[in-house]
Amino acid sequence: MAVRIHFTHDDLLRVSFAEGPALLTETVISLRTLQQRRPGAMYGPWQRWARQRIPRSVHVLRSLVHPKGAIPDFLTPLGQPDLDTGLDAMLRTPKSLLRADLATFTEFTNARLPTWAGPLTEGSPRTLEAVAQAVRAWHETAIVPVGRHLHSRTEEARLSAARTLLAEGLDGMLSRLHATISWKAPVLELACPARDIDIHLRGRGLRLVPSLFCGREAAVNLNPGLPPVVIYPVSHETFWSPAHAPPDSKTGHGALGALLGPTRAALLRAVVAGHGVTTSGLARRTGISPATVSHHTTVLRDAGLIATHRTGPNAHHIPTPLGTRLAGGEQVRLSS
Repeated sequence: MAVRIHFTHDDLLRVSFAEGPALLTETVISLRTLQQRRPGAMYGPWQRWARQRIPRSVHVLRSLVHPKGAIPDFLTPLGQPDLDTGLDAMLRTPKSLLRADLATFTEFTNARLPTWAGPLTEGSPRTLEAVAQAVRAWHETAIVPVGRHLHSRTEEARLSAARTLLAEGLDGMLSRLHATISWKAPVLELACPARDIDIHLRGRGLRLVPSLFCGREAAVNLNPGLPPVVIYPVSHETFWSPAHAPPDSKTGHGALGALLGPTRAALLRAVVAGHGVTTSGLARRTGISPATVSHHTTVLRDAGLIATHRTGPNAHHIPTPLGTRLAGGEQVRLSS
């Protein structure tokens, strides 16, 4: 059983990598990991930590994310650079696509839609907004605290692929993406226990997205209007989770998290770690949208914990001595 992706010459010219992790996709598919009975040593610690923090609104969302892999496509629109843009795309999903997605989902899972999800088949804005709010709540709870790990692992995967491309060409890169992916020109084959299909790109190209939560095998996403996407697992032996860190560590929990809240604590630590980091840099490191970063950096600046300097269009954030001390970094002597 496999997914076979057939390339033309034009498709090979249109192979690209995502600029970073697909935050909406990572947020949604992490709910699949949350529900698995045996997530394995890699995800087990994160699962145990996350299960203690599930917001009430997220329980209904879990009914649309099957632990064995089935997820309606409208929940994971790809091609968007951040969570907010992805959620906006989800909220604009056409009624016809919603109906088709949910029909495919119920057929695969052999189950009825939950009562609350019925209005989704009619494109109910109110129900879609409730789904978006649940996704946002889960992202803040379970993804933001592991944002640094998520971004560093996906960036390592991108750089590794780039090095292979330079050293061995496109054939070498496609051959070495992941153990469950094989390349025999002109076909990229993804091991898939549940599906056996052929996909012909026909000049649309292919976008590659490294993922922390996609599990042991790669997956393909065929959203209309966008190039086909292959989401493939990053290589890592262990999965860091906030449960592994001592209290008040870089996750933003502990005393600092209680004082500032987990999101602002994570941002303050990122500013201390990346002295002079930009707003977009903070967004990449923490997995928070740039608009949300700007809101929280304003609060941190008003509290005297960071200072912001502009160079052209970019805002660079640096910690104040008080911010550095609160974040648990190098002790700085305050002038008297």
